Amino acid sequence: MPEEILNTKIAVSGDEDVVIGFAALGFSIYPLKTPEDFKSVVDKLIEENIAICLVQDNAYNANIEKINSYRQLSLPVFVPFSKDANSILLDNILKDIRLKATGAL
Repeated sequence: MPEEILNTKIAVSGDEDVVIGFAALGFSIYPLKTPEDFKSVVDKLIEENIAICLVQDNAYNANIEKINSYRQLSLPVFVPFSKDANSILLDNILKDIRLKATGAL
């Protein structure tokens, strides 16, 4: 297995009560007091060579412009998640990816 795969870093950012458990799995965690605090976390992710960052949906939505400014980079990949099972955020992102890739929903 390539060395870079073994050293892949995964981070989780969101409300403290939501992200704290991910530390037990070895993920880097970035608890947020407010969704807007994620702006300062993004720069840390780049510095620490984080490959994948799971971002709670409220922080993702509040910082979409900042996240989109890093789209030209291959890493980190920002993946939104919700603590609510009924969230449609990820569905909307997947529709956007399909539309860009195929031209159809």
